Amino acid sequence: MSQSTKLEFHIGKIGGMVPLLTMVGLMLLLTFNGVGGPKAAWAPGFIAIILGMFLVKSKRDYFQSILDGIADKTGVVVITAWIFAAVLGSLMKAGGLVDGILWFGMSTGIQGSMFLIIVFMSTAIFAMGTGSSNGANLALAPILFPAGVYLGADPAFVALALLSGAVFGDNVAPISDTTIVGCTTQGADFGATVRQRMPLSLTAGAIALVALVVFGQGDGLVEAATQNGDSARPESLLMLLSVAAVVFFALKGRHLLEALSYGILVATVVGLGIGAFAVSDLFTVPSERGVSNGIIEDAIAGVTGAVVFVILILGVIKIFMNSGIMDDILAFITERVSSSTRSTELLMFFSTSVSSLLVSSNAPSQLLVGPTLVKPLGEKNNITPERRANLMSASVCSIFYMMPWCLAVMVWYSAVETSAISSGLAVPSASISFMAPYPWALLGVMMFSIITGWKRYGNQAQAQVQPA
Repeated sequence: MSQSTKLEFHIGKIGGMVPLLTMVGLMLLLTFNGVGGPKAAWAPGFIAIILGMFLVKSKRDYFQSILDGIADKTGVVVITAWIFAAVLGSLMKAGGLVDGILWFGMSTGIQGSMFLIIVFMSTAIFAMGTGSSNGANLALAPILFPAGVYLGADPAFVALALLSGAVFGDNVAPISDTTIVGCTTQGADFGATVRQRMPLSLTAGAIALVALVVFGQGDGLVEAATQNGDSARPESLLMLLSVAAVVFFALKGRHLLEALSYGILVATVVGLGIGAFAVSDLFTVPSERGVSNGIIEDAIAGVTGAVVFVILILGVIKIFMNSGIMDDILAFITERVSSSTRSTELLMFFSTSVSSLLVSSNAPSQLLVGPTLVKPLGEKNNITPERRANLMSASVCSIFYMMPWCLAVMVWYSAVETSAISSGLAVPSASISFMAPYPWALLGVMMFSIITGWKRYGNQAQAQVQPA
């Protein structure tokens, strides 16, 4: 079946929403009962697919749609990047970087909620350099989550600092897919777009950091940190060179997978050089079937839950897209739009948000509404291409990152969950994503900007001010 072929349901186009709503509803049920997560989403996704089969007229087209969704290039790239980033994170942890950071925290006195600033900035820099919030969380959560908890920060806020920093980095990164898609669909200048969003993003980032410091102090396991810090070797901080290698090559324009590969190589060389692990720890022939053959296998196994979740959600989303209901939603919105700048910007922002929640992904949602809704409405109401691109980017970096069924949020939680379990720490609930400081701060800043016109046009000399 071609991608343009529409599915027909016995109950009309609304039938295309049933599998998606079923999967999301069951996932939220599990989340609010404290048992959410990627693996917990497997059964909801499977149930949703089977349920939809009874509503569709052509079963063959229905299941071909699911296969088309699973085979989507975006999903393949995301899954592959996750695997590489997970291996990098595992190598850094095996290299003793957690203990090295504990030593740093104990030596400098940067502990408790103050350490969350380092967590936020570390993931922000990684995501800014690579353009990937997913890669930042998968690579750094195994290191920074246990370190933050041991240094006395609240576990939930350590996790939220990881998420917030990664989203901030993704939001301001010129090489982020959300930036690229937003600018491309609107015909916006990349440099001007990034410059104009910086005051908005930096304001939201400052608010998020204040929230993390004020509320992020935990009961404290500083005694455990002291014990670990006493045995830690400062040379394990050399493992940070692998992060530097990833960011360096990503900023040089290399493919994300290539940059991650260089980071993996650096982590391997440093780890072997300081004696943190041996070649046999990376790969060996196990003594019996079912026993791990090394760090690489364990790392990949750690993202299996998220990978299967992606396969299921991509299939369910394709059912929704091929039902044609999204086209009707966009047409309905376009016909009823107001002509004022303020209301048009609000419509652009929330339409992109709703789209991202429905398709569980940010850049694809921009591809969906960017050319069909945002661009024509923006041109009609004299909203600059850069402003339109920034509205879309902020939209998919705010509400989207609060919802536990969205892909990037699932990746973050999977990384935190795996890190907590491997470190013997309590696993925070997936529902804490609803409290993510940076997404909330960015939402508030953008609403203020839209309503008041603050930073609406960036450099006032470059654009004619339009009445709100």
